[in-house]
Amino acid sequence: MNEKKRLIFITTLICLIPAFVGILMWNRIPDQIPIIWNAQGGVDRYAGKPIAVFGAPLLITALHLLCAFLIFRKSDNTKSNMKILRLLLWIFPIISLFIAVLTYSAVFGDSMNLSLITNVFIGLLLVSIGCYLPECPQNQSIGLRIPWTLADEANWKKTHQFAGPLWIAGGIVMILTAFLRITSTNFLVFVLLLIVVVPSVYSYRLHKKTSSKKES
Repeated sequence: MNEKKRLIFITTLICLIPAFVGILMWNRIPDQIPIIWNAQGGVDRYAGKPIAVFGAPLLITALHLLCAFLIFRKSDNTKSNMKILRLLLWIFPIISLFIAVLTYSAVFGDSMNLSLITNVFIGLLLVSIGCYLPECPQNQSIGLRIPWTLADEANWKKTHQFAGPLWIAGGIVMILTAFLRITSTNFLVFVLLLIVVVPSVYSYRLHKKTSSKKES
């Protein structure tokens, strides 16, 4: 088994771990299980035991396999930095385990600060992606895929080198907001928009600058 197949196999198994845990604890789990929480940590929705135990892991596994298919179906991605590919393939397994911790903690009555855990999780994810963005080679599936980066390899490289530190900063801000008890969803959306829109504007300005030089 080559590295890519082994990585997909391992990460897929990890996506399914919460379902295996649910099977082992089936008789201890109540018939109704919380599946959706609000920003304050309160439960917004419950689901029946079979749906809660198997639904999320199976859905996340399906999305994970779809992501793997989209990553490796194009030949240019086989030349992409393996660090980026490994990071992308670990996102869904981590999400699956994260949801499982929240779910089973609520089932067995352990009080957890949902907003703190969620913000730290998102922050660490942004920092991880930001560390790898500057190394991401130009391709059709991974990275900041906007018209100006796809049309010009130099634009791609400069935009990703610019975006990397910005994503890291955004991740650090999210972690800080967790401990400062800032739980506003609007703030999260603002940070996510900022780290996407600002590099896009930067890429466009590079494109215009390059076009002006060519015309002159």
